[in-house]
Amino acid sequence: MKTPSLALLALSTLLSTALSQLPDAPTPPPIKGTFYVSVDDAATIYVNSQKAFEAKFGESRSPELELKAGDRIVVELRNDTDGRHFIFLFASSDGNSVISFKQHDFKIVPDIGLTDFTPEQFQKWTKFAREEKQKKALKLPITSGSEFIWGDLDKCILAGPITPHMISQKQR
Repeated sequence: MKTPSLALLALSTLLSTALSQLPDAPTPPPIKGTFYVSVDDAATIYVNSQKAFEAKFGESRSPELELKAGDRIVVELRNDTDGRHFIFLFASSDGNSVISFKQHDFKIVPDIGLTDFTPEQFQKWTKFAREEKQKKALKLPITSGSEFIWGDLDKCILAGPITPHMISQKQR
């Protein structure tokens, strides 16, 4: 019985060593582009603690800016009237890439007024954004994998880091 255990230990060590020597996946380059937003009633988007865009009711588009994997997105959402929705995406200016934002990418921030976060804070937050089911047709001009999301109150804050898996070739 000792031989199979030693063989498993040797195989485990060999696999661990081999996996540690694999190259890391390359980090995608920064992307210049625009946020496309649909919101009822208002959303303020912060990137790395800097206000990037303030969206009012309906569909809107931000000025051009640059995003990259590792950037931190914080969104303040406000609903003043009946009904609420929020969906957003980031499309590259050259038309080649889109960053989609899904429910499981964002967490509900329990702190009021927060515009940035650390990885440790993000890990401690336990509630993910809620996916909001919408009956209206999506009016954003770019197709993406983004989902309608919100927090658990009419005024809430959502936060999430941009990860490489969010960045994809634009869906046509």
